[in-house]
Amino acid sequence: METKEGLISKVLVPVDFSDITDAVIKTTKFIGEKFQPEVYLLHVISPLVYVSMPESMVVDVIDASVIEEIEELKRQNAEKFLNSLQEELKPLKTIPIIEIGNPPDVIVEKEEELNVDLTILGGHQKGLVERILLGSTSEAVVKHSKKPVLVVKGHAIEKLEKVVIAYDFSETADAMVEYALKFLKPFGSKVYLVHVDEEIDIPILERLGLDLVKQIKEKKLQYLNQLKEKFEKENLPCEVIFVEEREVVEGILEVIENGSYDMVMIANKGLSGLKRILMGSVSLDVLRKSPIPVFVYKKSH
Repeated sequence: METKEGLISKVLVPVDFSDITDAVIKTTKFIGEKFQPEVYLLHVISPLVYVSMPESMVVDVIDASVIEEIEELKRQNAEKFLNSLQEELKPLKTIPIIEIGNPPDVIVEKEEELNVDLTILGGHQKGLVERILLGSTSEAVVKHSKKPVLVVKGHAIEKLEKVVIAYDFSETADAMVEYALKFLKPFGSKVYLVHVDEEIDIPILERLGLDLVKQIKEKKLQYLNQLKEKFEKENLPCEVIFVEEREVVEGILEVIENGSYDMVMIANKGLSGLKRILMGSVSLDVLRKSPIPVFVYKKSH
């Protein structure tokens, strides 16, 4: 079995014991078989919040000792669950961790503290109202993480035969391609290199008789074919998909929904808060709407 030791030597796997946990564990084992990483199984207990009531009310105010008892009970239950998950992940080396705090904050802190190479977590299919009210742990982690994050959606990854790579010619996307060459090689994946070309309206240049759009497209296709050759040199078959005149997220989702792909990889440029508000985040939008697992690549600094 060919492995790529060193690329992924430490993996953080946050679990919440919900329905998606089984898929997350199976995905971790599938990827772990190729890279043999150390796996940190993390469960975060959300702190109990209570509101003090006026003394005139009949109901007694919950005191600190009761909260501690409840949290201790939760911790004991979590230990049992984590022990059973450790059994499922054998023969991978696993280390259980239980923390109390806000899950996204703790996950990002642990990524940094443990210096992991990848985080694998579940993405719940929340309804619109629930997402607005509660937000999404996976989205919050992707926003603030400095590490690559694989979000498992719906079912476990048990094969990586067909993988979409969304490419936008950015420096981060180039770094993602180099990462994908190493990450996907042990799986022998077929790569579908997707670029969505938004419509550009340049009327002045057209009047001057300069078909700049056509020239840009030719240059892009030339470079995409060079990337295709890179993958094929590593024995990873590659197909270039050039989607024209579409909004980027719409174009990526259109490709995903029209094929039986196992995963989509997309780069997150780590925009600042203001830029993200003004420009939006393609990776987060794809993460929200994709029906298949999303690997969000973050460039290491």
